[in-house]
Amino acid sequence: MYDDLRQQITSGELQPGDKVPPELELAERYTFSRPTVREAIRRLEQEGLITAGVSGIGRTVRTRDLITWHLTKFELGAYSDDPINMVDQWEADAHSDGWGTRQVVAGVEDLPATAAVARYLQCRPGTVLLRRRRLRYVAKPGVLEQLAMIADTWTPLDIANMEIDGVAVLRCKENVVVPGGIYRALGFRQVHFADEITVRMPEPDEAELLEQQPGTPVGQHARVGIDATGRRVRVLLSVFSGDALRLHYDLHVPENRPATNGTTSLERKS
Repeated sequence: MYDDLRQQITSGELQPGDKVPPELELAERYTFSRPTVREAIRRLEQEGLITAGVSGIGRTVRTRDLITWHLTKFELGAYSDDPINMVDQWEADAHSDGWGTRQVVAGVEDLPATAAVARYLQCRPGTVLLRRRRLRYVAKPGVLEQLAMIADTWTPLDIANMEIDGVAVLRCKENVVVPGGIYRALGFRQVHFADEITVRMPEPDEAELLEQQPGTPVGQHARVGIDATGRRVRVLLSVFSGDALRLHYDLHVPENRPATNGTTSLERKS
C-alpha cells in the first residue's frame, strides 16, 4: 500500500491538494489492518508527501514548491541591496523567483567557535566570535509561509564591534541593509568566496525550527568571505530542509580548457 500510494504521488497521478482516501477506505481497498494502514500513512507523512490528518479535512497530497537559490547571483552583483525597502541579497533572489519573504533576526550573541566554524575562519576552536542568526521565511499565493533556512553569520569580534555612524551594525537585533553590503561598508571588501555544501543531521535547535522529522538530514551551504589581504572576514552558514531548497549554479567553462595532463583531448591516447 505504501509503495502504491507513493508511486501515485511521485508520478503525478495524485496531484498536490488531492485528498488521500481515509484509513478505513484504504484498509478495505488493500485488505490490510488499520494499524498497518496507519504505519504506511505515517511514513508518507514523514517523507513530506502528504499532510498530517486534520479533523474534518483529512489528509491531502502536500504542495511543495522548491525554493531555488541562485548562488552564482547571490552577493555577486546580480542584485542591488535596497535599504529603503529593507531588501537584502537573499530576499532579492527569492523575489526574482516569485516568492514573498520575511526575515527575522533571532539572536545576536558572542559564542565560542565550533570546530567547523573554526576551520572555515582559520581560527582556534573555542575562539569567541559573533554569531548573528536570521530566520528566512518564504510564501507565495497558494503556498503557506515556511521557514526556508536558518542563516548564521559568524564574524571575528574586531570586525563585529566596528561601527557605521556610531552603530555596531552587526550587533543590531533587527534587519540591517547597507548598499554594497555591511562588510564593504566596514572596510572589508570581499574579493573571493569559498563555498562548501554538505548534508548532515540537524542540531536539535535546527530540527525544531525546521520542524524536521527524526532522522531527516538537512543541507548546509557555507560561504566564506575573504578580503584582499586573504583574511577570512565571515562565514555564512545556511541550513535548510533537504526537500525544500534547490541550489543553482551557473559556471563558466573556459574556451581552451586544458586537459589535466597538459594535452588536448585529441592528443590523448585511448
